[in-house]
Amino acid sequence: MGIRKTLIKSRAGVKLKRIEQLAGKRQKVVQSPRRLATLRADQQQSFADEAAVEDAFDVEFIASLSDPSPTRIGAG
Repeated sequence: MGIRKTLIKSRAGVKLKRIEQLAGKRQKVVQSPRRLATLRADQQQSFADEAAVEDAFDVEFIASLSDPSPTRIGAG
């Protein structure tokens, strides 16, 4: 089983990726969750619902812009 990662969007250190799990000789997509990663949090969050991950991205993007922590420095 292979995996294909696609960056959907990235802003202010917040990255939204689609992680597709592929199966078979033709590499058919069997699962396609979205993953939200940020410099502010120590862990990534996975979502099956596209609307939920878009909302979480927006919230994290806004929080990232207002976060003065050292991990944000250089993330520009």
